[in-house]
Order: sequence, then structure tokens, then C-alpha cells
Amino acid sequence: MIRHIAFIPARKGSKGFPGKNSKFFKHTADFLFKNKLFNKVIVSTNDPKVQKKALKYNFEIHHRPINVSRSNSSIKSTIQCMVSDMSLNKTDIIWLFYIPVTYKNIKDFENAKKIMKNNKVRSILSFIKSDIHPYNFWRYNRKSKKLSQYIKNDISRRQDLPEALRYYHYICCFRVSELTKLNSELINSRTYPIILDNNTSEELIEIDTPKDYIKWKIHRDSKKTKYKKF
Repeated sequence: MIRHIAFIPARKGSKGFPGKNSKFFKHTADFLFKNKLFNKVIVSTNDPKVQKKALKYNFEIHHRPINVSRSNSSIKSTIQCMVSDMSLNKTDIIWLFYIPVTYKNIKDFENAKKIMKNNKVRSILSFIKSDIHPYNFWRYNRKSKKLSQYIKNDISRRQDLPEALRYYHYICCFRVSELTKLNSELINSRTYPIILDNNTSEELIEIDTPKDYIKWKIHRDSKKTKYKKF
């Protein structure tokens, strides 16, 4: 049987926003507990506060070891550790849920789950249209005092630029058997892209710093004010 497993990474010790995973855990936990889309929920953490909250939802706990709890630990290494420690099956499908991404629309995940029914789809990742095009970026060598393009091109008109998509871990899932073939950000050339519309993209505010938190609060409060008018 193919199992769909929700995975929440929640390490302690964020530098940009201390305690963010504990503070915002409820948003993701409530969504997963309410909607019952997944066979189980695993929380990988080294934070006693997060563990205590997770157990109230009857989520399973992966005791995250120190070697994958550092600020430079990749999400892939964390998941590989969890897969090994929890003895997951190669047929299992893991769904990544980052706590700082508080927005979630049940229809988006239901749609992605339908796509994963196709055995040829090994992984899925959502993308948003980028406001800044990679063709416009240059690097400056301070030693030689010369500029060079990151991506060589001679396109001058905005309308001639090819489409540029930026990955966003809003929807991210993959088969365990595909994990070793994905890069550190859980993408490869075979990943199925879900391109998010502008309305969804505007909702995606990732709270990694106090500045992000202020932006998120302003956006949340503006929505409340908008709905009160109706």
C-alpha cells in the first residue's frame, strides 16, 4: 500500500527568527489534523516545546540528531535521516511542510495528490513566476574590477526574456525511492512543476525574520479588514 506521509521539519535554534517553529507550529498542525489528507504526520525536531505540541495532535516524533540540526544542514539530509530512522518504505510518498509557510489551500494539495497517482510522476514542486529575471544579474570581481554576466545573453527587451520560474516549497512531495536522485532542495529535471497563480503567490509569505513577520501580520490584518466590509 502506498502511504502519504506529511513531514514537518522543526529544528530548534533559528538565527533569523528565534523560536519561529514553535511559534507558528499551530498553523501547519491544525491544517494537517483537520483535513486528514495523509496516512501519518511525522515531526522531526530537537525542540522540546515543538515535541510537546506535536504530541497533542498525536503526530509521530522523529528525534532529530545533532548532525542534521545545524543551520547548514540541508533539508534532504534531514529527510534521509528520518527515512532511515523511521524505516519508511520506498513506495511511501513524503510531503514536506515548512512551518514558516503558514498559507495552505486544501484544493492545491488535493490536486497534487491526484497528480501523484500517476506512477510516472516521481516528485512534485510548486513554482512561482519570478519578478526578477536571472538574465538581468551580473557579478562584480573586486580584484579585477570587472563585471560579468551570471548567464550570458544580449536580450534588451523585457518581452523577449524567456519565462523564469522560482521554486517554492509550498507544495513539495516525492516518492522515497526518488529521494537520492533529488538535489539538496528536492528538485531534479524529472520533477513535475505546479505553477502557482498570482493570487496564491501573493499569499506565500515565508516568515524567516522579524521583518517577514511584520509583513505577514499586515497582510493577515488587511484580509480581515477586507472580509469585514462584506
